[in-house]
Amino acid sequence: MHRISIAATAGFSLAQTVAPVAWGGGRWPNQDWIAGRLITVSMEEGLPCLRIVRQPDPQSPVLELETDRPELDHQEWAGRVLGAGRAAPEVSDPVIRSIADQFPGMRPYSNGNLFEGIVTAIIGQSISVQAAAVTERKLAALFADPIAHGERLYWPEPTVEQLADASPQLVRESGVTQRRADAIVHIARLAAQNQLLPDGVDPSNEPAVFTSVLRLPQVGRWTAESVLLWGLGADDAYPIGDVALLRAARLAYARPDMTHRDMDAISECWAPGRSWAARWLWLNLFGPALEPSLPD
Repeated sequence: MHRISIAATAGFSLAQTVAPVAWGGGRWPNQDWIAGRLITVSMEEGLPCLRIVRQPDPQSPVLELETDRPELDHQEWAGRVLGAGRAAPEVSDPVIRSIADQFPGMRPYSNGNLFEGIVTAIIGQSISVQAAAVTERKLAALFADPIAHGERLYWPEPTVEQLADASPQLVRESGVTQRRADAIVHIARLAAQNQLLPDGVDPSNEPAVFTSVLRLPQVGRWTAESVLLWGLGADDAYPIGDVALLRAARLAYARPDMTHRDMDAISECWAPGRSWAARWLWLNLFGPALEPSLPD
């Protein structure tokens, strides 16, 4: 393994940023939070890559990354996946600002990949985070041999090519519905032909990407917004109708009777950083990843 230093913006907190990994409770196929470390595996340039990331000093924005693939650009990966180079937006809503002040080191953790974001969002429709993690693990195990690290096994997410060549029946074995299996294979085949986005659509143009993704099968408003939020780490996606987000908003605003319509109205005050507001609300509800009690 090779050790590499990664720079992040001032105030960055790995434990706050990768909290969604910890919320999976060790069920995600390709990632885990163990003893203050993010362990993640992925397919990079046709080969598996193992990364172990830690923040030796929570007061320092310098991360320590160990990997078996030192030739890759890990700083670029940290920017794309961890949001390591991002700064939080200004917040006007006093409730959200209070939570942001409590968790100033959170950055937009994501797949860093549009296709993986779409697959993850489709799998996560109408189920809990833990159930989605289990389903993703079953899907990943259909396409890759496990990679052992420590006391557990990891599987990289299936590639575009693997899912494009698969049958919906095989994908169905992961536990997704037939319609979702059909959609995943269809979308993978579009991606394999570079037709995931129409010609001329800039992947950094959030509204254009949203409109394009919304045209895909099994993709509604919640899924398209989730693709932007969790797939690309977008700034202003709002997963309308999200049950966990409503729970988080009810807690933060001390309004147990809040409805989705109430939250939709409040969310207008979060723009143009609605994704950040949603992340802060979830973080306030579920908590950050636990840091090690003692330094190494």
